[in-house]
Amino acid sequence: MRVDLADKKLLSFLTSGRPKLLRLAVIHPKENKPHVSSVWYLFSDGSFWISTASDRLKVRAIRRNPKVALVIDTDVMPYEGIIVEGIAKLTKTDLERVTLAIVRKYIDRKNVEKQFRSLMRSPRILIRVEPLKALDIMSYQEH
Repeated sequence: MRVDLADKKLLSFLTSGRPKLLRLAVIHPKENKPHVSSVWYLFSDGSFWISTASDRLKVRAIRRNPKVALVIDTDVMPYEGIIVEGIAKLTKTDLERVTLAIVRKYIDRKNVEKQFRSLMRSPRILIRVEPLKALDIMSYQEH
């Protein structure tokens, strides 16, 4: 079922509680086959933000074909999740601010600065996924 990412329940799922991984699917730039990677993310202003090293396969794939899909879900009851199809854009605008916000989401407070500095040692880029379609996979309920 299609969902609105601005829905309060879905927004809460994406932005609060225990941090979840985002699985990003791209098309391999040379082999023309799917490639999936698990990444940390931030959902902000209606888009999914990912900070990654600029030499990663997912970056090369997006440069060639910006159409992507992603899944964010839980692995404990009650199972919840969404599937999103969208267009990815690469940018360095606000790179440090967004990367730091992502690190703060996933790392305990005392290690944030160390992890952030470690990530920023190599050239990085942001992937912004603008959703075109979002589907609910939050349908399993224990009876």
